[in-house]
Amino acid sequence: MITLKIIGSIVLVASGVLAALSYRGFEWRKLSTLDGFISLIFYIKGQIDCYARPRGEILESLPPEVFHACNCPRGARTLEEMIDASRIYLDEEPLRLLTSFASEFGSTFRVEQLRRCDHYISSLGEQRRIVAAEVKSKSRAGSAMWICLSLGLMILLW
Repeated sequence: MITLKIIGSIVLVASGVLAALSYRGFEWRKLSTLDGFISLIFYIKGQIDCYARPRGEILESLPPEVFHACNCPRGARTLEEMIDASRIYLDEEPLRLLTSFASEFGSTFRVEQLRRCDHYISSLGEQRRIVAAEVKSKSRAGSAMWICLSLGLMILLW
């Protein structure tokens, strides 16, 4: 009977540690997703500025690394699809900014489009600084919560 309790305790603590690691990874993925979308807008700006490519050609020529950095599938054909696939990793304000960028993308002249890219890059950069400041404390607090929860449950069931 005691061996089953020990095995159960080990399983509870291991599941708490795995949940803590998952939560920590999720918080860091939020930051990397935001970095990916900032890189995407930089790429779009470069394509508009240097090559004067239309919207469809820009999205078709995206390298696979951009899709990976934005945490969306390679088959996404529009910015809206990319944002929708990454929605779980985006907070409210970055999501609003990206949705606004996607709705404006390709609807104005070249000079205005470049200006808007700069605006969204700076706005998302500010949001990135906020998320980066929060990610360490959130991941520590979340990790501690999961581990303490598993240890508390182990003590209750012992």
